[in-house]
Amino acid sequence: MATSLRKLRMLQKCITTSRVSIRRPCSSNPGSKLPSVEGETILHNPRPPGRCKIRQLHPREVSVLSNSQPVEGSRLRNEELRLMYDTDPNGFFLATADDGDVVGTVAALRLSDKLGFIGFHHVRDSFLEEGARLWDVAVGYLGDRNIGIEVAMQDVEKYMELGFKEEWRNGCFKGSGIPLLPEVQSNRLLRSVAEMGFGRVVDFDTDVCGEPRVKFLLKWLRTDNPRAAQAVLEDNRVVGYGVIRPLQRASSHRIGPLLAENTALAQVLLLSLLSSVPQQTLYLDSPLDNPSFTRLLETDLKMEQVQERARMYTRGNPHVNVRKVFGMLSKDIG
Repeated sequence: MATSLRKLRMLQKCITTSRVSIRRPCSSNPGSKLPSVEGETILHNPRPPGRCKIRQLHPREVSVLSNSQPVEGSRLRNEELRLMYDTDPNGFFLATADDGDVVGTVAALRLSDKLGFIGFHHVRDSFLEEGARLWDVAVGYLGDRNIGIEVAMQDVEKYMELGFKEEWRNGCFKGSGIPLLPEVQSNRLLRSVAEMGFGRVVDFDTDVCGEPRVKFLLKWLRTDNPRAAQAVLEDNRVVGYGVIRPLQRASSHRIGPLLAENTALAQVLLLSLLSSVPQQTLYLDSPLDNPSFTRLLETDLKMEQVQERARMYTRGNPHVNVRKVFGMLSKDIG
């Protein structure tokens, strides 16, 4: 693993010499000034003149994480960002200039003793060297774990040189005014997650994703709209579930996770979730390994694929059953 870590830290040179997705700037909000946080943990301090301060992110600062969302209109609300932050509060870091301006962020999540994930990596163009320092902090925090990332396709080769392997590809789909199929809305297989309880849904999620994420899901599944978190039951067992949540932009929502035993069940869930927010703009990140589901999105629902990304790991797929994943939770937390 020492060799792998050395390779990962070589990204410092890659970041400062070539354009990669983690540097993609936010055009609408290039920086945020935050007050100093009492009790903050400062890393790499003291620092050479001209370098930024890297420290842990405070809960009230989660809004700066939205700068890492590359697709315009798909930014998460603070409520969802806070739920993601709670996954591993010690693993969120930011870089600030001397005037308090936030110039970069990164999240390094310890999902288990063996698995980690790096996301929310965003650095302003005028502070590219801080991207390398943030990456180094993230890799060091995750230690001897299988590390996952999700990157734009043009950056795959760079990360392969650093020891990552591409496991599958996700398409980011967007649709507005999506047509609905009325026969799905009263499907007898569907149940509100709040109505049936969370335990069986969490068990199904663990079976598909390979790692338990109980604490996070118990919060993510609690939605204001009971139709926004639904499950499919067969023989009194969960065979699929999906969640839809609002985004920052008005009349915009994001679906994820969306997991099911097969494409037919995923379609039932998807259409029911869509019917809960009619005439909205919708986003869904879906593995491209499911061509029949992709056809449903593009042909029947008229959704457009606006981006393609690669999910990569340093030690291979951590037992995620991609054939049962029709909507990813997030590119930033795995």
